[in-house]
Amino acid sequence: MFNRISRIISKFHKNKIDSLLVTNPANLLYLCGYSGSNGMLLAKKGAPAIFYTDFRYQEQIKQEVKGCQTKIWDRSLFSIFPVQDLVRVNSLGFEGNSLTYHNFSLIKKQLKSNINFVATSELVERQRCVKDKQEIEKISRAVRNTDKVFLNVLKMIKPGITEKDLANEIDYQFLKLGGIAFPSIVAFAERGALPHAQPTNKKLKKGDVIVFDIGVKFEHYCADMTRTVVMGKASSKVKKVYDIVLTAQQMAQQKIRAGKKAQDIDRIARNYIKDKGYGEYFGHGLGHGVGLAVHELPVVNSKSTDLIQINQVFSVEPGIYLANEFGVRIEDLVVAQKSGCEILTKSPKELIEL
Repeated sequence: MFNRISRIISKFHKNKIDSLLVTNPANLLYLCGYSGSNGMLLAKKGAPAIFYTDFRYQEQIKQEVKGCQTKIWDRSLFSIFPVQDLVRVNSLGFEGNSLTYHNFSLIKKQLKSNINFVATSELVERQRCVKDKQEIEKISRAVRNTDKVFLNVLKMIKPGITEKDLANEIDYQFLKLGGIAFPSIVAFAERGALPHAQPTNKKLKKGDVIVFDIGVKFEHYCADMTRTVVMGKASSKVKKVYDIVLTAQQMAQQKIRAGKKAQDIDRIARNYIKDKGYGEYFGHGLGHGVGLAVHELPVVNSKSTDLIQINQVFSVEPGIYLANEFGVRIEDLVVAQKSGCEILTKSPKELIEL
């Protein structure tokens, strides 16, 4: 943990700051191990980092927080800010996407007027997006557990079962294995054309296409997988669309390697789907980073400026969504390597007809 904080401090000069206030929960977990709901971390040049929380977490931080000093503070961390710990600070960086304007205003009122406030963007997130060996193993374990639950749930599929029945069973099994990375998506028939459909009481019928978008957590690290299956025999149109999506995904995965532009990976899948006549039905990015959060860096879409780096973990998930008919999405997690990628997700990708 100390090394992670040191690496962030080494980037202060480039960002024109001599201290950083970290408030994003995932960044706190990454930097010092804290998993509670109320905390902040102050990193400074030439001094130990300090982590602050309130009375409720004083025992928890003894077990979790590493690499910095700890202080039990007021429950409202910002109303009474630790001004004395910034006496020699000239420029205070803060996470512009995390700290609310209200809390920023509270801090500013209490600090000396000559402190320069700098809103940083993705400073910790950029470091988080390249995983170490232990992080990759945790994500791999989460993926393996997700694969396991998916195969279990396939056995439950039958006419008359509802989206909520399957989603609730998935969530139950996930909780037993470590936690839920995000609300499970189970969408039947025309509802599969909604990329972020919420499960309903809709009942399954023969011939329905089913989209599963699911992921378990293991020691705070997320998995993310999508599979599309059919209850009964798939129509020729479903088979055609499925094959297009699968081929687009495989073409993109074959081109992933360190140094490649993320937008170029997206373009490979997008152009193939467009050439097959379905370009207007693929309206989201090809993928996103996955780690402590289910959506993080790198961004893999047509507008991304990210370059793929070794040991980045991200999704590859092309889809085609036909309103009032069905949707098809196939999603794997991959680890970028120097000359290719490792596909972590092992659930079958041939079209499953139940």
